[in-house]
Amino acid sequence: MATQWLTLATLAGQAANAVSLQFDRWRVTPDPQAVDQFCLTLRENALSLPVVYFAQWVDRWLMGNSVPGPGSVEGARFQIACLSPEQAAAWANQCGSQFVEQEWLASRLREASVGWGTVNERYAVLVIREVIGPSTTDDEVEAALDTIPAWLSSICKLG
Repeated sequence: MATQWLTLATLAGQAANAVSLQFDRWRVTPDPQAVDQFCLTLRENALSLPVVYFAQWVDRWLMGNSVPGPGSVEGARFQIACLSPEQAAAWANQCGSQFVEQEWLASRLREASVGWGTVNERYAVLVIREVIGPSTTDDEVEAALDTIPAWLSSICKLG
């Protein structure tokens, strides 16, 4: 288990076609540097159309083998899968519900698979995983509950 950034993005139209073709090439001829650059560029352009959906969160406990999903490619820093909306929705139905993190992932997959209604018929759903450290323990969470971190106390004047 790991602490990881999870990112889901949906691209529409010709961009979805281009990304899907690029993933087909990476599956045949891996290019870890290009995969990492793609992930960084997507994050930098999350507010640019034709990105019609973008969500990113820190997951401290979800099993790494649950993400990024079927048919993924790997960079040195990132793992990423490119899915059709149907694949994303099917995966959402298989996420499980034993842990709240599974439900969060399933919800984001369902949101991403919807795209932008009927505006366009072609979407690519991207699921990105970046491991940033080991999983957080329950003891670490409990210890943090009794503190106000420096970054917050400098903003919130208490007393």
